[in-house]
Amino acid sequence: MGAALSAGACFAQQDAVAKSLKNLFEGYRLNLNEAIAKVKESDYDFKPTPEVKTLREMMAHIADANYAICAGLKPEPNPNKESWEKKNPGKAELRKAINDSFDYCGAAMEGWRDAKFAETVKRGNTERAKAAGALHLLEHTAMHYGNLITYMRIKGVVPTETERQAAAKK
Repeated sequence: MGAALSAGACFAQQDAVAKSLKNLFEGYRLNLNEAIAKVKESDYDFKPTPEVKTLREMMAHIADANYAICAGLKPEPNPNKESWEKKNPGKAELRKAINDSFDYCGAAMEGWRDAKFAETVKRGNTERAKAAGALHLLEHTAMHYGNLITYMRIKGVVPTETERQAAAKK
């Protein structure tokens, strides 16, 4: 009976890293889509200080970076040939750019199992584990989503993630 329970526990944990990565990845996609929807387009050129990106540039930067990071996971040349950050996209275009970049990354990691993270990819003169690229993707998105939360709060916009968490506590 003990061996059966141990085997069941191991099976339940199978690919826990890949599943966790996918959940976080999809959570950021949802949060960014909701941020795009919730922020007024007239606030897209807001930046708290002259030294930082505008809200629009920050969102576009996330889309650009998703392509660059995930091209490294495949590995293949970056298919995003024209920077979204330089295009100054409107709300609908920005939503499409974010979703297309997340689709591209999702395809790059489709069917991944935990063992896949140990495989290496070569980019230029550097070889690194796929785990490094996948974790960099999450780190980069988290860092800039955090920036967006600050921008949104300065403009009086409560992030929908905060609203969801508050509703779940009720």
